[in-house]
Amino acid sequence: MGQGSTLLALAVAALLVAPALFRPAARPWTVAFLATLALCLLLPALSAAWPGPWPRGARWNWSGQLLALLGTLGMAALLVQRAGLSWREMGFTWTQRPGSLRPSLLLSAVVLVGHFAWMSLSPLRLSGVTPETWLYQASMPGLVEEALFRGVLLALLDRAFVARRQGFGISLGWGAAVVTLVFLALHGVRIGHLTGVLPAALLFLWLRQRTGSLVMPIAVHNLWNLSVHAAHL
Repeated sequence: MGQGSTLLALAVAALLVAPALFRPAARPWTVAFLATLALCLLLPALSAAWPGPWPRGARWNWSGQLLALLGTLGMAALLVQRAGLSWREMGFTWTQRPGSLRPSLLLSAVVLVGHFAWMSLSPLRLSGVTPETWLYQASMPGLVEEALFRGVLLALLDRAFVARRQGFGISLGWGAAVVTLVFLALHGVRIGHLTGVLPAALLFLWLRQRTGSLVMPIAVHNLWNLSVHAAHL
């Protein structure tokens, strides 16, 4: 994710939530959303200066992602202490909603298998995928992006936009749409990116809303990324 996609994601976010800035009840949550998004998207760029790329010689930006994760958790702690949000409201809980685990596992398995089969049809083939790549894809993307997007940011926007609609076994509002669109913008606007990222984003959102926890979205997000590499070997 380059500087261009980061700026695009920030612009899309500002445009989509701008009307809420004129509503006093929603304004604090909207400002907190924009501040958290900007902070956590810009923090990875600091890894080039401090604390420096880690580990040395690594292909992936481990230190930048760790900075983003620390920023996300720091903002979450601040919101708990000062704004009345709870860790559970942001999805930071091991507890799954009653009756949610079985359908979540079933849907995830079906979608992951279908995604792997679809990716396998691509003529693109990867050679020399390093152990570092496997380890990174199995850990960082889901942990960092889910904690930020389907965790802190979604909770903030659910406070700013309280209207909800029921569908597909979950409750959805404008906040869920904004988080999904910003997530797509961050990953690029090319057709290939959209067709690959949109189904994933919808699945992660459904899992988060269905289970009430970030555990399943994090795990499935990382499995999704691993399946892309595995399908292209």
